[in-house]
Amino acid sequence: MIKFFKNIRKANLKEGKMANYLKYAIGEIVLVVIGILIALQINNWNEKQKERILEKKYLLRLVEEFNTDLDNITSNINAIKKRKERAEFIMKTIDNPQLAEDSANYFVKSIEYAGYTSFPVISDNTFEEIKSSGKLSLITNESIRGALQQYYSWTSKRNQYNFIREDIQLSYLKENQGVLNAEQQISMGSFADPRQFNKTEAKLTYERMIQKPDFLAILPIIIKSQIRTGETFIDIKQNAMDVKMMIQNELKNR
Repeated sequence: MIKFFKNIRKANLKEGKMANYLKYAIGEIVLVVIGILIALQINNWNEKQKERILEKKYLLRLVEEFNTDLDNITSNINAIKKRKERAEFIMKTIDNPQLAEDSANYFVKSIEYAGYTSFPVISDNTFEEIKSSGKLSLITNESIRGALQQYYSWTSKRNQYNFIREDIQLSYLKENQGVLNAEQQISMGSFADPRQFNKTEAKLTYERMIQKPDFLAILPIIIKSQIRTGETFIDIKQNAMDVKMMIQNELKNR
């Protein structure tokens, strides 16, 4: 096409037709500009396609990490519930010693496990990768962007309060010293230890426990801490489920 315009231009110059020459020269320039614009449009389209492909990969990875988060959070919620029940059971035995003997193994192990605490591991690898690479704008849905930022910011802030739970656990471990004898403590060093405690052991453990008022006094604090922690985990779980659902709906509508 350009060669065609050149030939016409040469012919017009030879014939002295300046007006025609200018028309064809302008046409030649317009043709070049159009070609450049088309090339830019194609390049932009290709870049947009690459970005959408990368965005989809990120969204799929985020869904996988939310699934991992939800598994971890659910496990922690279940563990918190069991620890709270153990602490509540110990308190019931204070006024009803027979309960300790009737559920000997559960009672003895509750002395050890009731005060434990934990926090679910939140997987933020993908989100941090997106942020650190400056590609957060790749996630075109503004609602999802905002929800992700809020979720990871909130869970990070909640994680800062771990020291409170850890301090309560340390206080509990300090106060329960002497309730379990040396052999019992050593056997519970492993969660896989199959040992079952009998009524006699439970009775002796109860007698040592009832002589430790500071231990009895910390039990309500443990229950309160487990309740608050459980509620926090439930909130985190709901938040994770909501954000995951938003991402899945976005992928479904692609």
